[in-house]
Amino acid sequence: MTDGPGASDGSQIQSVELDLTDATYPELARVLAYWHRQRGDRFAPRRADIDPADLVESLARITLSDVFRDAAGEPDFRYRLCGTAICTTHWRDPTHQRPRDMLPPAYGALLHAHYTEAVERRQPMLHLLLLSTRERERSYARLLLPLSEDGTTVTMLMTVDSKQQDDPALRDYFYAVTQGRPDSGDS
Repeated sequence: MTDGPGASDGSQIQSVELDLTDATYPELARVLAYWHRQRGDRFAPRRADIDPADLVESLARITLSDVFRDAAGEPDFRYRLCGTAICTTHWRDPTHQRPRDMLPPAYGALLHAHYTEAVERRQPMLHLLLLSTRERERSYARLLLPLSEDGTTVTMLMTVDSKQQDDPALRDYFYAVTQGRPDSGDS
């Protein structure tokens, strides 16, 4: 389990890496199978190999992030595209921002760490994200899929969130975070 730092309000952000064969999230398993078909004998498909028409069921929960190196040569990421469910849940469109710009800061740091690990591993990863406050706990799964334009390096990451990501309780959580208020836990 990966822990994000706790906030002063007692909230916790954690993640657990799941086995890619976990059958709990069939919609993510379908996207993973599609990714494998599209990559063929390469370690990852190119962006052009991914046809949005093939992913209609998941489009609202997909992000595409460009991979680049910061001034120190470390991997960094910028959202190129964010699905409508992502924007709705987070109360903003994070397109052109970095994962580490996401709120709360511990959540952004955890996303950045996962993205960095996916680039280093050059393979898909599946995580269960747990967002807890004193009042309640929410969770959703996220599949990270590398894409490569040159066949050698990860040049883009595609993430697909499970259907639980579009839950009113998660929207309430992120609304409270973006407004700087404690989570009411009413949903």
